[in-house]
Amino acid sequence: MLALAMVFFAYDLVVDALFEGEFGSPHFVIETFVFAAVSWILVVNLRDLVGLRARLEQEQNRNRMLAGELAAGIEEQMDAWRLTRSEKEVAWLIIKGFRFAEIADLRGVKENTTRLQASALYAKAGVSGRAEFVAEIVHQLLMPITEDELREGTAGIGASATESASGGAALATDDPQEDASTVRRATRH
Repeated sequence: MLALAMVFFAYDLVVDALFEGEFGSPHFVIETFVFAAVSWILVVNLRDLVGLRARLEQEQNRNRMLAGELAAGIEEQMDAWRLTRSEKEVAWLIIKGFRFAEIADLRGVKENTTRLQASALYAKAGVSGRAEFVAEIVHQLLMPITEDELREGTAGIGASATESASGGAALATDDPQEDASTVRRATRH
């Protein structure tokens, strides 16, 4: 819109100066001032737009990177639980919020098959249901964040993968399930 106004004022200034002999008149000076102001606003807005587009692209790239890291962390946890390929498919769809009937339709299996696979993955994860399963996934992803980082608002910045939610102490085992139960006990007190 500003570009159209700029073109109109430029045309009007040329017509006023060359064909109507108004060069230097108060009318011409006012239109020149308005033309300059509109031009300046257009340039500033274009500069801001270019900056916003660059920032948007940076944030989209950052979001893609973080989503990839999140997915890798979830996949790593599923591997630690030794889920089968089918159980992983069901797990991902549960995490995304699909109902069992929807998961069965998407996978081309019966709903009962999906329920059985979900029960098997819950057992491997040491949980009793969907909500607890998703909570356990999230808990495992947040486990490296210390309580100090949460208080300081720096959660996830420079956190070591061996720090626990119980204050940053290194976990004693390589077993994620044992580590998770240790952290759950520590955070309940």
